[in-house]
Amino acid sequence: MNRVFEKARRQPLIDQQSYLATLRWFDEDTRLVAQKLAEPTGDPRDNVAILKAFALQCWDTLRLRYTAGESLPELASYLTTVVEAYERVVDELEKVPDELYYPPFVFDDMIDNYVDYVNILATAVLLHREDLIPRIHALIEGTDYDKADVLIEGLLAFFLPERPKVENWYWKAYTPLLTALNCTTPHEQAKGMEKYVKGWYKSMKGVAHFWGKHEQIEPDFSPYMGYWAICSGAFTYLYDLDDAGYRDEMVYPKDMVDYARSLPRNQASWKEVL
Repeated sequence: MNRVFEKARRQPLIDQQSYLATLRWFDEDTRLVAQKLAEPTGDPRDNVAILKAFALQCWDTLRLRYTAGESLPELASYLTTVVEAYERVVDELEKVPDELYYPPFVFDDMIDNYVDYVNILATAVLLHREDLIPRIHALIEGTDYDKADVLIEGLLAFFLPERPKVENWYWKAYTPLLTALNCTTPHEQAKGMEKYVKGWYKSMKGVAHFWGKHEQIEPDFSPYMGYWAICSGAFTYLYDLDDAGYRDEMVYPKDMVDYARSLPRNQASWKEVL
């Protein structure tokens, strides 16, 4: 393995050969998307499925590149591509008859969908792409999953006005995070966050499809994009918590948090939220 790559990578489970091969595979698939969309079918959901797979691939690309150690400013720029890809899904869903419609993100069916959405939102926070946050919210706006989850609302409330107070959440794996945020002192919040971060990957066993994907890495393709509890970093940044107790945990995106802290905090209503 190239020593430069080995030093730059942010998780030790990834190798350079499968990383580069996977990016080449993604590039080739991207070239096929337009061709697939040009092939008419009798079902309007077919194009939705193609665009949804492409959007997920864009998000996988960002995660994989982050895991491999690529530049955060470059990934901040690429996040626009991810959001635009999901916006194409939403636009295509407008063409689907009401009786066949389904939301672009379904949070209560598979935890992977929920993790992806929360992490996309958290990535926008940490990479200072506040301009994308209204657009990321718009991906679920008007669906049954808008204004329904306390964790998502907890992030949105820092940047969007008049977000509702909700008490429900979709997945038990995130209960420790919410418990941490509900503590009364920053020290207690940080200790609770440490417990959450250290238990995050274990909590996904038997629940998330992405769990254990590093065991399936082949030289010509990696189904493993990295295991990241990015929302832990977003709340650590937004609540200004001391992450000394958990910053070296593999799933904690400490580079993103350090990047967020290195730039001026956006003058949003975050003080009012806290």
